[in-house]
Amino acid sequence: MRFSTLALAGAFALAATATGAWADDPMANTYGNTVTTKSQKTGMSGQLMFNADGSYSANGMGPDGKPMTYQGKWTLKDGGATICLSPTLPNPPPMSCTPLMKHNVGESWSVTNDQGETFDVSITAGR
Repeated sequence: MRFSTLALAGAFALAATATGAWADDPMANTYGNTVTTKSQKTGMSGQLMFNADGSYSANGMGPDGKPMTYQGKWTLKDGGATICLSPTLPNPPPMSCTPLMKHNVGESWSVTNDQGETFDVSITAGR
């Protein structure tokens, strides 16, 4: 059974405003903030916290219904048009990629990952 929380990680799509230093780092808007995802299929949700060093931490519910946390690595590809997440777990699922779209703190949107799952996503200030 695939971790629903891991699928949530692949739902993320966000970029910073295109001014100042953020224009060079489309992920700058996420550092120090929380990205929340909720599967439209299962209703399960999780939170992701991204770091400038290409790492992230996540928490949500495991397949057994118990809270779980894990770390992972994120990378950009296609010239920054796509973000890919790789959870660091025993027997990890395959990398999940999602189009990277421009959103600001306080916004909510929906996105479909490369595995065909659609998620409601939001970004809030702070961790």
